[in-house]
Amino acid sequence: MGIIQKQLIKGTIYSYLGVAVGFVTTIFLRPFCLSEEENGLLAVILACSSILVQVSSLGFQSASVRFFPYFRNPKKNNHGFLFLSVIVSLIGFILCWVIVSIGGDFFWSNSPKNQLIFKEYGPILWALAFFLQFFSVLDNYNRALYDTVTGTALREFYQKFFVGLSMALLLVFTLSFDQFLYVWLFANAFPTFIIAFKLAKEKKLDFTPDLSFPDKKLVAGMASISAFAILSGFTTMIIQYIDKFMIFNLLGTKETGVYDITVYFAVVIAMPARSMYRIAGTIIAEHWKNEDYAGVLSLYRKSCINQLLIGLLLFIGIWANIDNVFHILPPAYKTGKYVILFVGLGSLIDMATGVNGVILATSKYFKFDTYFFVALILVIIGANYVFIPKYGLTGAAIAAALGTFLFNLFRFAFVWAKFGLQPFSVNNVAILFIGLVVLALNYLLPPLPNFIVDIAVRSGLITAIYMGAVYWFRLSPEMNQLVNSKVKVLNR
Repeated sequence: MGIIQKQLIKGTIYSYLGVAVGFVTTIFLRPFCLSEEENGLLAVILACSSILVQVSSLGFQSASVRFFPYFRNPKKNNHGFLFLSVIVSLIGFILCWVIVSIGGDFFWSNSPKNQLIFKEYGPILWALAFFLQFFSVLDNYNRALYDTVTGTALREFYQKFFVGLSMALLLVFTLSFDQFLYVWLFANAFPTFIIAFKLAKEKKLDFTPDLSFPDKKLVAGMASISAFAILSGFTTMIIQYIDKFMIFNLLGTKETGVYDITVYFAVVIAMPARSMYRIAGTIIAEHWKNEDYAGVLSLYRKSCINQLLIGLLLFIGIWANIDNVFHILPPAYKTGKYVILFVGLGSLIDMATGVNGVILATSKYFKFDTYFFVALILVIIGANYVFIPKYGLTGAAIAAALGTFLFNLFRFAFVWAKFGLQPFSVNNVAILFIGLVVLALNYLLPPLPNFIVDIAVRSGLITAIYMGAVYWFRLSPEMNQLVNSKVKVLNR
């Protein structure tokens, strides 16, 4: 079994464990421990911190994926790559803090909501951004050393577990929202300490510089990619969080909280892809370096078929149980029903188009990915201004789905035109057809009296029919190989 498959399986396991923990936290704890307004504030603080992380990294983390192979030399401490990464990120963070602190009032002085986030909750915001940024620095370095599992485990599972514990404290102790925020901050920061300890234990946390190594050509290449990655990273975060910002400003804090909770169901669909993207970036960069187009195409095809397989099953499972979902959540969250549908479709589209973004971002045409991101921001902002006033929360979800579709369409077309890489086959169409049939069959099953039993029975039947059909028709060689290998082990 190859390095990608081994780490992808482990990463997927941690991702699903994280989904389970995140589900408990988001669905069973947050709606009942915090008000809709407090959930909205939490969502906006996290969104702002994530955007600050992307900007203050100065694009270096994106450049590191592409250029680390040139630094790789374990005997020479990888030519001081970790030192370089930390210094660039630290300079970027300080620069970002100074600019926002000095110029912030110019941008949002007339917005009491933004004043609330950046002034009253400023210390939490910046502390969270700091820890998230340096987790990213250490995780990217560890990932470049071909260990993607540790970062995935910490980001997807342990961080959510610690956040869940912080929420659970509200059931035991009486804490004000401001007091809770400091507990929540520590829960988010803890993985940074863990990965630092792990690297130190393995004697890889070495900050010895080697500034004489990068030649002018390498420095120029990294600077060029980093410059575009600043804009690309910023636009990526804007795209991810623009709907929450616009709901926050156009509708209110309460509506933002409702959206943030209900959208979680749809975001779950795309979570398994994170493990693939994390390891694929390093591997595809190596393929480009070796001019191995066949290797890139092989990974592209596998990502499309297998991510569609998983994403479609999750989408069908969630939408088939949509009425059961609102037996779990408080009544105030029912306005988010169609948020789940449209954002879920967007997540499915993102899954089905595989690693097109990774291919483009690590190629010589990386600048075009930035152009696509900028265009996408304009589309999403325009769509939000059209749809939110008319359809409320559902309008924001429609805008997100529309933007995701157009974005991936242009990425797919560009990769096909420039590299001749077209990943789809009749198998992709067959999986979609099976999914539609299974979803239609779901409506033949009448609702059971107990919604918990209904979830179990409905989900079990959907999984058995869907996965059974995909296995029978051998639509995913990787899935069949995995199932057959497990059957052989059980038969020993």
